[in-house]
Amino acid sequence: MQEKRKTKEKMIEQHLNEKRKQKQTAAIAKQKSFQQKRAERVARLKSTTVELKKKLALKQEESDRRHVTQIEEIRRKAVEMSAMRGPSAENSHHHTSPQDDNKATTTTTAVSATEEPVATRKCCTLCNLLLASDLHLQTHLRGTRHNQLLIERTSQKNENGTKKSPTQEEIDTFNTECIATVTNDDIVRQEFAFNKERKHTMKKRAKKLRLRITQRSTAYEAENAQRPHLTSTHKPRIQRFLHELEKSLNTTARKEPLNTTNYLACQRILTEFVKIFDTHGYEKDSPLEQRVFFSLNGYSTLTKMIELRAECHKPALAPESLIALAASVYRAATKNNLENALYILKSGKILTLIESLVRHLTGLNIDDVTTINGDHNESEKLAQIDLVNNLAEVLANSMTIYNSILDDIRKHEKETNEDKSTINCLTDIISYMANVGVLDRIATFFRTARAIINTTKSRLPDMITHLLNLVQQMILFSRPKQCHSPFGQSSKKSSNDPAQVLNIMKSTNFCEIFFLLYGILVHETDNNNQIIHDNHHTITLHEKTLIIVQNSLILLNTIAILDLETFQTVLGEDTISLQLRHVTNYILAYCNHQQTSISDTLLNQIILLIGYYCVLNQDNQCRLAFGNRPTVLQQLSCLPFRYFVESKYMDILFPTLIACSFDCETTRTILQTEMSLDLIINFIQTKLNETNENDNEFGFHMRFPRDEWNNALKYYRPISKLPLNSIATHEPSGNKNHNDEEKENVSDILSKEIKA
Repeated sequence: MQEKRKTKEKMIEQHLNEKRKQKQTAAIAKQKSFQQKRAERVARLKSTTVELKKKLALKQEESDRRHVTQIEEIRRKAVEMSAMRGPSAENSHHHTSPQDDNKATTTTTAVSATEEPVATRKCCTLCNLLLASDLHLQTHLRGTRHNQLLIERTSQKNENGTKKSPTQEEIDTFNTECIATVTNDDIVRQEFAFNKERKHTMKKRAKKLRLRITQRSTAYEAENAQRPHLTSTHKPRIQRFLHELEKSLNTTARKEPLNTTNYLACQRILTEFVKIFDTHGYEKDSPLEQRVFFSLNGYSTLTKMIELRAECHKPALAPESLIALAASVYRAATKNNLENALYILKSGKILTLIESLVRHLTGLNIDDVTTINGDHNESEKLAQIDLVNNLAEVLANSMTIYNSILDDIRKHEKETNEDKSTINCLTDIISYMANVGVLDRIATFFRTARAIINTTKSRLPDMITHLLNLVQQMILFSRPKQCHSPFGQSSKKSSNDPAQVLNIMKSTNFCEIFFLLYGILVHETDNNNQIIHDNHHTITLHEKTLIIVQNSLILLNTIAILDLETFQTVLGEDTISLQLRHVTNYILAYCNHQQTSISDTLLNQIILLIGYYCVLNQDNQCRLAFGNRPTVLQQLSCLPFRYFVESKYMDILFPTLIACSFDCETTRTILQTEMSLDLIINFIQTKLNETNENDNEFGFHMRFPRDEWNNALKYYRPISKLPLNSIATHEPSGNKNHNDEEKENVSDILSKEIKA
């Protein structure tokens, strides 16, 4: 029985093993079948994906081709419109008089609108000018500068030496020869080489200036090591606060960042300092507290704190919010205090402020500042703006004090050794600011400043205002002892710019101020959804925007008085002149319909700027006649009635009208259609008979050269007596006699103006 049981168990076990093997074989076969099906499915998906990618690529190529075709069509239409637009202004500008061969220099260079647009960058070898686009090429070939050089070059080729106007075929042939193709690599290489050489020269000069300033400051500190002993109400508190700051800063000496406890302690102390020095804080006797702060070496402690983030190659040992608070204490301790301002100048403490401003302006990203996401990012970006704002404000306030000191020194009949030392220190500091990159950083910031006026809790407008004030004070340092006329000062440029500020400003296009104005004014219009129409003027501007525009115009007018030739050259470039025209039209349209004190100031400053831009410069004069109507010149001739009646306002407007139209047939013709030229004649006669002259910036001799007054009177007198339809066909004679009985009095002229 046991053997039978064992045999049966073996058979059962063998049967179970066979079943297990069958199940395993079936599972393996099923797994192989699943993997095979999965591989087939993956292969189908891959093939489908490849086919879809090919189809999408074909569609993308077709879309790109259509886009390029549309762009070429738009460009072609733009070229056609630019070639045919503005016949009244441009054709009159290039009109040649048959009676005067010299006026043939403005011969129009016709450009066929059916020609293909410029595919690559071009360069005019005649004018040595790089052409940025095909539209730039079209406008340049019609320009006065190119045509005058063309006429001179073609006249030199004449064998008999007689003056002869070139034919259109000769002009086209010559233009084809002088326009050369330049590759983008060559352009980039030339610009890179120029910028590299310029930055190398500035860096080398800044290094020498810093060494000289450091040596002078070391000698000054050694001579004035003994501080005056002063007492005040808050002296014990100031002394205790400075001791606590020094104790907190000892951790940074070991290259360790501030911990939370030290950070909160420093923040509390710096806030108390601001309250002490503020006239609206604890005490009204803030100048004494400022001097006590100086006597206790408070500036040395603040300088150590600002140096925690002053250099790029060193790690940040303190947050920007704390450095911004330290800069605000610097500002409060120096504000309206002559002795403290002189101390930070001669001791070299101002170098730390300048280098910190350059470092943080370099790291300031407009795109990140204007797009704030989250509370943490917002606090960091606002702290960065506050830091630059406070640094710019303390430097601007200090420069204002230094310029007042310089004005007092210039009043002395004989300069002392101390006065000469102060002037040398100030010259080196301003030159160091210009060469170390302050103006370049400000220009980069202004060039990218768009849509930022009403964002980030209105911190950026204040920062822009302080930066403009800083540049303004740097420019004012170059003022001469006496207010001179801006005409005929080319021989005095080196003496008028001892710190080379104007030279660096020229290379930065005056810190790209017109990029700034163009950006913020267009942004204001877009934000308010308001456009200037012919009948409905609903545009409004933010108050801080008006302050920025006003400071910018004052700065530009100051530059014009110091160096008129450079001013007209920089603003006469194609891109900047186009921006100037748009900004001027915008401001004139706004001020004509806003009767406020700041709008009147803006209107006066923009009138002054247009006059400096056009005076004795035919190219700039004719640019005012271009563009959509009403043009700049038409808006100037349609200002409120008080500018044509009251002598105070006539002194502002009429010199600009004379500067825009003198010795320019185009602008004089437009002005003749808008107003009576007898008003200008009477104004010039009045100024010729005056004995007392205004020494301010609105004086007639400051805006139009005195040597040309009689010529201007002869220039406007014959045209005012000719009928309008005879201007284009008859050449006015300056020697023609006019009877006094034919002259109309002022009241008749004004009545005709009112009826018109």
